Amino acid sequence: MVQVMCDDAIIAKGYLPYNAEADILKSRYAETPFAERHQHFGPFFPDAPAKVMDVGSGIGVDSLGFAELGHEVLSVEPADAMRAVAMEERHHPNITWLSDFLPTLDRVQASGTLFDFILLSASFMHLPRAAQPVGFSTLASLTKPRGTIAMSLRHGPVPYGRTMYEIADEEAMRMAHDAGLNVVHQAHGEGRKIQPGVTWSSFIFRKD
Repeated sequence: MVQVMCDDAIIAKGYLPYNAEADILKSRYAETPFAERHQHFGPFFPDAPAKVMDVGSGIGVDSLGFAELGHEVLSVEPADAMRAVAMEERHHPNITWLSDFLPTLDRVQASGTLFDFILLSASFMHLPRAAQPVGFSTLASLTKPRGTIAMSLRHGPVPYGRTMYEIADEEAMRMAHDAGLNVVHQAHGEGRKIQPGVTWSSFIFRKD
């Protein structure tokens, strides 16, 4: 595996601000129901029951959605306050809650679990550029053969107080290819809530 080129303190800049915003975001992030959140990804959801990992799960809306579909869900969120909200408001027997973070997801890897479907909804772009190839390699190593990774990336002005890194579509697809993943879907456009200068990319990567 490629060596990580930045330390945990730099990586933490991407998720620590969400601790301070948890009380605000717990309402905002719950506004859109799970069934409406991932129109690009829905056709690629696995048949239940499957092993699903939600990386950067925030307040757990997607994790609960997958759990209610009958999947066994590992909900991974490094921001303690966000994870606390998720555990309190979206408890479900199919969900295991875990504090861990990319690029290496050490605690997930230690479990030895492989996944049929991995979701990264607006989370991977918090990872510094030097660590992004390692992140792709980690995700590929945690995916079952013929398993699927769904990823959305935000482009445009970075909200105040946040840390995000621009990842061009071509660069994301190149890193996925280098990690042994095939691109089976790619789309680029405005998000559900139109914001000036902000666009979103959606990808489905498959481990063949």
